[in-house]
Amino acid sequence: MDRDLKRKLIADCKPEEPVGPEDPRHFDFDAPEFNLRGAPWRDRLADVIDLASEPTAQLVTGLRGSGKTTELKQLEKKLRAQGYRVVMADAGQWLSDERPVSTEDLMLALVLSVFPDGKPEGASAWAGEYVQRVWRLLKSEVSVEGNVEGVKAKLTTDDTLFQAVAKKLRQRDGLRQHIHGLLEQAAAASHEAGKELVIIVDGAEKRATGDLHASARREEFHNHWFGAFIVQGRDLRPPVHTIYTVPPFMVRRASELAANFGSELQFLPMVRVYERDGSLNFAGVEAMARALFRRVPRNLFADQAIPRWLSARCGGYFRDLLRFLTEMTYRVGEAEAFTREHAEAAVQQVRQTYLQALVLEDKDVLRRLHPSKKFPDAEAAQLRMDSLLQGFKMFRYHNGSPWYDAHPLSWAELGFADDVPGWDDIESLP
Repeated sequence: MDRDLKRKLIADCKPEEPVGPEDPRHFDFDAPEFNLRGAPWRDRLADVIDLASEPTAQLVTGLRGSGKTTELKQLEKKLRAQGYRVVMADAGQWLSDERPVSTEDLMLALVLSVFPDGKPEGASAWAGEYVQRVWRLLKSEVSVEGNVEGVKAKLTTDDTLFQAVAKKLRQRDGLRQHIHGLLEQAAAASHEAGKELVIIVDGAEKRATGDLHASARREEFHNHWFGAFIVQGRDLRPPVHTIYTVPPFMVRRASELAANFGSELQFLPMVRVYERDGSLNFAGVEAMARALFRRVPRNLFADQAIPRWLSARCGGYFRDLLRFLTEMTYRVGEAEAFTREHAEAAVQQVRQTYLQALVLEDKDVLRRLHPSKKFPDAEAAQLRMDSLLQGFKMFRYHNGSPWYDAHPLSWAELGFADDVPGWDDIESLP
């Protein structure tokens, strides 16, 4: 392969890059002919909004790289087609990894989500009064240099300033009523302009998770997330349709979230490339391969078993499939096509990164999990659920009901080498 082709493959297979529904690389795993992730995520979210007689607040989660942002963009497209005005913002640009998240952080992120980028006078007419009211609130709480035109950019680039504003808001009496009043006014103005407002707060789940800290400190970070939505959930239910992305570890307390926040946590599962009994799911394997062909031409594989074999190894986690392809591109050299040897070497390289992070306690839980596909209910196992999900060591699937499995790259290490499909198994697929 020549240099230009390799550069294009690397660019088209960036694992961390979400692609929108209009991108030619986009592949819809929830199309009716597949049904690989249970009931379509975006349909449920849209129905909750469209069938409601009052504003709703919903929580969604999933592993990083599982396609949440892409699905939310699909949801945005669907809601716009139904006549809604959708504002979608990346709240991760405002939150910090250095300290636990607070309710006020999320409330301020919610306010900034609706605040237009660039010059407010260039914004839609419905947002004009909202912009001025938010500007007055910020000026009354903390000294913000510049003018209303640059306030959002300033709060985005200056983490210290964002935290200062959030702290001031924390000390303000009647904060919830004030913030909710601002958002209610924005929703009313949008409605008067002909469209009901929906706010999607994306990206928050990537921040303030405490993943780099020791267990005690990490638990503190997690408890702040739980506290924001379980204890102080009323603050985060403004009088406007709102959707938040939250970290996947919150699935551990989904029943409390439903009871206290009033929303069923929606988990975006992996693409089902295996059935619950361990057999390969042909539709899932084929869908993953077809999604890969949106980025890598079929003729670049020496034989067509290779993309299917790679799809089975990634466990339905498309980001890992792209990691395999990136590693193969670095290894292909002057060869005209990717061979089985390139695929095996790339998978082994990625596999090692997972095994290096697999501690003894993880292995004990995953050895019980893999045969049963049910997460152990022992307290010690439940405490490991967070790190297993956050560390991509365990995946969640949906078909009928949710179930779990260890990442296929760890099966051999766990003592289940016979469960890993070989080339003959792949070639026997229809």
